[in-house]
Formats: sequence, structure tokens, C-alpha cells
Amino acid sequence: MYTKHKIYAAIFNIFRKFSQKDNKVTFLTNKNHSFDSNLEYIAKELGNRKTKDGKDYEYNFIEKDSLSLKSISDFASSKYVFLVDNFFPLAFMNVEGMKWVQLWHGTGIFKKFGYDLLNDEDKKVMELFSDKIDLVSVSSENAVDIYANNFHIDKSKVKPFGVPRNDFYNDEHLGSDYLNELRASFEKEYPQLKAKKLVLYAPTFREDAKNNAVFDYFDIGRFIHDLGDEYCLAIRLHPNYMNYCDEAHPIDLKELASKYDFIDFTGYEDEQKILLLSDILIADYSSIMVDYTILNKPIILFAYDLDDYINEERGFSFDYKEKVPGKIVYDIDELIESIKKKDFDLEKLNEFSKLQFGDFKANSSKLILDYILEE
Repeated sequence: MYTKHKIYAAIFNIFRKFSQKDNKVTFLTNKNHSFDSNLEYIAKELGNRKTKDGKDYEYNFIEKDSLSLKSISDFASSKYVFLVDNFFPLAFMNVEGMKWVQLWHGTGIFKKFGYDLLNDEDKKVMELFSDKIDLVSVSSENAVDIYANNFHIDKSKVKPFGVPRNDFYNDEHLGSDYLNELRASFEKEYPQLKAKKLVLYAPTFREDAKNNAVFDYFDIGRFIHDLGDEYCLAIRLHPNYMNYCDEAHPIDLKELASKYDFIDFTGYEDEQKILLLSDILIADYSSIMVDYTILNKPIILFAYDLDDYINEERGFSFDYKEKVPGKIVYDIDELIESIKKKDFDLEKLNEFSKLQFGDFKANSSKLILDYILEE
């Protein structure tokens, strides 16, 4: 077991014996690059920095599962490493002299993850690599204890420096000039958006193929028929969604988009721009709703399979029904009625946002680099 991880570590340890560069940074990314946004904001901030002896920082994005000798060699010569997921080869790697930062890909206190969900064997491996992490950045003080437990790491290494990708929500991007320009550019590319409010449906994936067939429950035709005069529908599927579809009945969004007039944002890279543009978010169990609360706009939770999700899948770090930042609906009729009546349970938004972000500031990347670079 863990043969691939041990091989990776053995190759890394050989290259680690050669010289390292104090200005070199590695960003470890997933194969499909679906969680890169936090890394990209750190890279952008690195462009404003120099080392104490005046050098620019060098950085590479390296796929964490690649056994490429060139990639591992580059990686091994780095001083700093940034992660957005767990990395099991670390358990067997010699990382003396390096600094490792876990940014994670989710935001705040939400679904269960990490140590509590692992089997006993994986827990033992996580115990071997957790002490090698130097910093876990979380969205607020309220998340510190949960992340310390889920990464099996000393609480002193978990800091409320925030989530780098949310640096996008600064004064410039929240200003009317930028918002008007953004709206105009999207209307040019997607003419069906003109004179309408935008509703974004962003379901997460389910491991159960039946419940993962979200469009058996979210009736696109009904939504557009009942709300299409006032609202434009956009859909953004989770990067892992297709992995859990019934192979006999695969979802083809292009085919659906040819039948119904909605916008497919699944492959659109700038999630923050989509959230900024959206007037209403329809979510379920994805942490996209956590980020969206920064904008103080309506959220509806379309939780048609809530009991199954709690009992059979991940579960949550809090009482879902009590804490989520909006109205929970269980079928398409309730969903449409909620939008028609503008029944959004907005009073839950501010409380949830305070829990997740405290006093939100768009300066996470700066705080993280100030700390880890010891500036």
C-alpha cells in the first residue's frame, strides 16, 4: 500500500540532496487544475515580492500526482510549497529546510473532511505528514479548531489569514464602475442575459449516482417556463461531478443547452466573476455558498436529498438546517415559489457570514506571504 507515494518520495529525496534555492516556490495542483484559484492569488502576490537579497521569487505549478523526473527535480529544489489538497507522499519525504502551506480548496466551516473521514491506515499516514505542514490558513478564528482536527495538526499552526481567492472581493471589484463593465462584457458574450437577473445553479457532486443526477430533480424546462421572463439561468457543475454520473445515462450539458436557453458556466475559469454577476445563488452542499455570503446576496439551498447526504455521504460540521445562509427547499415547486415570492431567509445570511469570515478583509494573500516568508 502507498507504493506510488513511496516511489515519489524516494525520487524526491534523491533530488533533495542537490542544491535548493531560497527564492523558489512550488504550487502543487491537481491533475485537472480544478482547485488552482487559491494558488493563483498567492502567485500574483509573489510578483510584488523580492527576497531579502533582492531576488525575484521563482515559481512553478506542478501536478501533485505526476512522476515526471523534471517536475520532481524542480519541486525538490524549492524552499516553499503551497497545497490545496492533501498530499500523501509527504509522509515519506525529507523536507528539512522547506516550508509547507496548506491553503485547502474549500472555505470555512462546512462539510466534514480530512482526518475524521479517513480509514485507520490513511490516518496513520496523515499522522506522518501533518507535522511537516508549517501553516494552515483558514477563513476565521471560528474555523481554527475544526481545521486543526481535520488536518491532525497543532492548533498553533492554524492561522485565520483567510482564503486567497477571496482577495478578488476588494473595493475595486465591488465598485459600480467595475460591476457595470463586467455586466456589459457578459451581456455581449451571452445576449440572453440582457435585461434579466442572473440565477446561478451550482450543485456539488454526490457519490450516489441516483442523487448525483441533479437534473432529474432540477427541472430546467420548468424553471425557464416559470421564471424565464425575469431571470436568466446559469449552471456551473462541480469539477468532480462527471466522475459520479451513471455511465448508462451520462449528463451532457451541451445537449441540454441546445434544448433549453441557459448559460453553461462549468468550464468558466473565473468563478469570482460569476458570483459577482449573479443575483441569486442556488446551491446545496458546496462551499461555494460560503464564499457567496461575502456579497450579501440571496442564496437558496436546493437540498432534495438532504437526509441521504447527511447519513450516506459527507455530513457537516454544523447543523445544516439551522445554520445555512438561506431558505432550504426540497423540490422544484418550492424552489420556483421561493424565487417568485422572493422568500430567501436573508436574516440567516449575516450570521453565517460572521461565523465563516468574522470581519472580512480582502488581504489574505498578503497575510500568508508576510507570515511564511518572514517579512
